[in-house]
Amino acid sequence: MEIERSYSGSRGVTSRRPGPAFLTRRTAATGEAMAANGPGARRRAAASREQNDAMTPGTPLVSVIIATYNRSNVLCFSIASVLRSRFTDWELLVVGDACTDDTEAVVASFGDPRIRFFNIEKNFGDQGGPNNEGFRHARGRYVAYLSHDDFWLPDHLDSVLGGIEETQADIVHTLGLAVKGSARTVIPPAITSGRFVPNAGIPSSLWLARREVLEQVGPWRHPRDCYLAPSQDLLLRAWRAGKCVCAIPRITVVIISAGDRPNVYATREVDENRRWHDRMLNELDFMASELHAVVADHLRREGDMSVWTHFRKGGINILKRAALAFGVTPMELSYYLRYRGKGRYIDRWRRKIGLRGLR
Repeated sequence: MEIERSYSGSRGVTSRRPGPAFLTRRTAATGEAMAANGPGARRRAAASREQNDAMTPGTPLVSVIIATYNRSNVLCFSIASVLRSRFTDWELLVVGDACTDDTEAVVASFGDPRIRFFNIEKNFGDQGGPNNEGFRHARGRYVAYLSHDDFWLPDHLDSVLGGIEETQADIVHTLGLAVKGSARTVIPPAITSGRFVPNAGIPSSLWLARREVLEQVGPWRHPRDCYLAPSQDLLLRAWRAGKCVCAIPRITVVIISAGDRPNVYATREVDENRRWHDRMLNELDFMASELHAVVADHLRREGDMSVWTHFRKGGINILKRAALAFGVTPMELSYYLRYRGKGRYIDRWRRKIGLRGLR
């Protein structure tokens, strides 16, 4: 695959030093509960067949890529969530976007030979550059992405591997629990046919893609070349190329988006990520209680809507279907009307979270 930009000076980092202390705090009861709630034996058997099917010895089945920039204090929780995955045949490539903090030392502190760190020399300004660099080093048959402020539940890799085997899709995605202050929502908001319909964004932390599909679709584009977020641009290119993108109706990711938290890069806020990480680790009924919160919030919002609001939502859905019939996705139309230029969405997003505008 041709990488959009070339970088020099990347080097892998591994360490045998003890991992962070918070990794050892999970209780035995929590681990048993997580195992009991996992996918069935059929999915694990499917993943095992993939693992043993013509793989080069020592080559991982899944390459996980985390793009990061100067938020080592939250990155540690994302890495820890990968380490808790029940499926273990993976490699983790953490790629810094010209990081200047202690990211390299934090990655090395885990002491796991499956984890490698690279730091590109020139800041790209978005996760696309680090993701392209990570893909260049990836060895797995499948590729998964994880944002450095999101967490995977232990069954995430089991779920997407089982799903991609069962559906024979090119790309699959699960559902995500998006934390927005005191409110929670499920992403994507609705699944009907199980096939991807480009009327809502699907964060890359939810995806699993076949390696050859990403090679065919091409690299992540620079934000200056996109009206949309580069992640959604890539997914739309896959959809337009006729790739099969399927949904797995299971919540497996907690999403704590920087875009919902003004100046989070400047303040290096970490308490919210730590709180959610500890809850995942120690609460036996974590997912059940969160699903109850999502349902309650949804019912409250629906109850507060007037007849006119319901009518307006129905009209918007009709317009979305009409736009799709003419090859224009609702996301593209919305971003174009709101931002009126390529790169302007990411430029505004960077300024909101406490970074300089897009260069």
